[in-house]
Amino acid sequence: MEPVFCEFDRVITYNWGKIQKGSVVVFRHGSLYLIKRVKELGTDSVVAVSDNKKLAKREYKVKLADIIGRAILKY
Repeated sequence: MEPVFCEFDRVITYNWGKIQKGSVVVFRHGSLYLIKRVKELGTDSVVAVSDNKKLAKREYKVKLADIIGRAILKY
């Protein structure tokens, strides 16, 4: 997610309300926690991508149940 979020940044998440296209979300992917931007919305899942287009071109199909919340503050 560089340049917006860098490795070892800490974020506060918010898990109430609707996730919208363009929201930055934290989710579980196997044993990892990833932070990505929502590209597409589905009924029970979203497609999330990285902001860093040079290094990460992968899209993640994420179930809504695996989303921890929206990132609202970085510190």
